[in-house]
Amino acid sequence: MRRHELTERLLRLRSVPIFSSVPSAELATLAATMRAASFERGDLLLREDAVPASFHVLLSGEVTMRRRGEKLTTISAPGGVGFLSVLARTSGGTEAVAESRTQTFEVRADALSELFEDHFPLLLETMRWLAERMIQESIVGEPRPYVPPEHDLDRRIGAQELGIVERMFLVRQTVGFRGANVNSLVRLARRMREERYEAGETVWRPGDPATSMLFLVKGRMELSWLQPETGETATQIVGPGYLLGGSEPLAASPRWNELVAKEPVVLLSSTHEAIVDMLEDDLEVALHFLSVVAGFLLELWDRRAGAYAGER
Repeated sequence: MRRHELTERLLRLRSVPIFSSVPSAELATLAATMRAASFERGDLLLREDAVPASFHVLLSGEVTMRRRGEKLTTISAPGGVGFLSVLARTSGGTEAVAESRTQTFEVRADALSELFEDHFPLLLETMRWLAERMIQESIVGEPRPYVPPEHDLDRRIGAQELGIVERMFLVRQTVGFRGANVNSLVRLARRMREERYEAGETVWRPGDPATSMLFLVKGRMELSWLQPETGETATQIVGPGYLLGGSEPLAASPRWNELVAKEPVVLLSSTHEAIVDMLEDDLEVALHFLSVVAGFLLELWDRRAGAYAGER
């Protein structure tokens, strides 16, 4: 590939925020795998019913993003299309339709995964980017309903402090850490702190510093926050199997909601540093965690699209 062609591709990639700080030598590997593509008005860049194999960096034209038939936004060059769907690694993502003749550079999902493997700071920056958007969408969106875990976690928890094996089992039941290898779980479990609260106790309030992620393993809790668009208070009930407060440390943001125990609860608290160390040591868990967060964000978009459709 000619030098000026590679330089153009690097510049295009750097228009995507998460790639802005990646060293050129490492980003060049990804740039070399990019393929030029063109689309006519009405062509699909991404299908909603298919697992995406790539995302697109726009060189020219406009693309409309849709979820369940509802328009989310229109993206113009030099924006990116399909990055979130690639991270989620599932079908049922976002549909992208060319609004005019559109030219792109196509970036393969497997090439991105290889870059994540070789450059963990990029993966961490991507998590930060997702966390920021999760917070923004969660504040204005409809709260997610509580879905109990497959296993009855409460039976394993009594008055005694949880041991390493129990902690490992409980962490592995949470959706973000299924499939974690034993060595990673052992290191994380040893660095965890068990916390117990009585009904009515407040764990945090809006504006409190956020330095940890909580694994709720027993009892019910309530998250509440003020929705800026309506001025009303939103509430969400959560229970065993939920991860709480992980987005704020990743985004380097304070707490934006209030967390209160509705009944006696048991939590496992992990520092942000311990979670990051685990993800750096276990790429598969890191990629799975990334896909879960991206999937949650797409789910929030689904609810917003559904609410919009119901108002029409």
